[in-house]
Amino acid sequence: MMNSSLQLGKIMGIPVQLHWSFLLVILYISWAFASFSQQVLGRSYGFGEIEPAGLRWAYSLIFSLVLFTCVALHELGHSYIALKNGIAIRSITLYFFGGVSAMEEIPRNPRLELQMAFAGPAVSGILGLMGILLATLLDEGSPLGIMLWMLGLLNIILMLFNLLPAFPMDGGRLLRAWFATQMPYIKATQRAASIGKLFAIIMFVLGLFSFNFILLFVAFFVYVGASEEEKATQISVSLEGTRVMDIMSDDVHTVDPDMTLQDLKEHMFEEKHRGYPVVSGDEVIGVVTLSDLQRVPQVDHADTRVAEVMTRKLYVIGPSEEASAAMMMMNKMNIRRLPVMSDGRLVGIVSREDLVRAIELCSGQD
Repeated sequence: MMNSSLQLGKIMGIPVQLHWSFLLVILYISWAFASFSQQVLGRSYGFGEIEPAGLRWAYSLIFSLVLFTCVALHELGHSYIALKNGIAIRSITLYFFGGVSAMEEIPRNPRLELQMAFAGPAVSGILGLMGILLATLLDEGSPLGIMLWMLGLLNIILMLFNLLPAFPMDGGRLLRAWFATQMPYIKATQRAASIGKLFAIIMFVLGLFSFNFILLFVAFFVYVGASEEEKATQISVSLEGTRVMDIMSDDVHTVDPDMTLQDLKEHMFEEKHRGYPVVSGDEVIGVVTLSDLQRVPQVDHADTRVAEVMTRKLYVIGPSEEASAAMMMMNKMNIRRLPVMSDGRLVGIVSREDLVRAIELCSGQD
């Protein structure tokens, strides 16, 4: 996801990123609001009657940019409460359907989650009321008055839409916070996620019959988001208190960068490992996996060295870090194992299989 996003800068020390889908929506909204004009609640809505055409398109583009600035402010509302309570924010990414704050951790304190979830809609509500109030002070047909009126109405709609109890949207998080006062956190998440998926199915059906592709995409992201957060919560709670050192293998098998791929293949067969840290002297210089091996034609295995195919960009973790952090890193980077480093030395390796086994044991599963 990071690779398909453009970093715009930082606000409150938080990187703000723009997903490519956001650019498409900017263009779509600019075109849509420049193409029509109608009365909504007694005031003009849309720039379709503004002349000349160039001015109409300019106002519509400015409106689109300001609208999504409001979306960013909505996310900053969540982030401000999080930062105030010591929760780090990795980034804010603006997508076509809104913004997403990537938090280092999701608070399990129901009261704090309630405050964080409500902060975003509250910002949208305040912006909406301000827009409507300022619009009423201006001439009904003026471009600025039209813009403020539309911004006011759309921010109110954004607030109400986000308050739908469709986890992981804000309303769904409010629902989970309430459930968490009545039952264990995992069960509260499962129940909120089930309701979120139900709303996603309803939105998908409505989008299908109304040919509303934006609603279809929102339904998809809500369903996937609910599933992913349910899974992440299960992992986080199950691994709570478990450190990397508790589950890692300290009997680390390494390979030399000058080893041929033919020897590496035989090594993998013998030891039944799918990947190895590559060590030169005392320094870890890369990681080589079965996937790296398979990318090279078999006829070239005898003449190709590990150093030529290994992954040189290393992702490592410390032995005292939370096991859940290792799982998050593996999921984010799409890797299956992490070298464990302490004071520059390789002291172990932790794999996805180690983490799954730990989750099963901590969850009381066979």
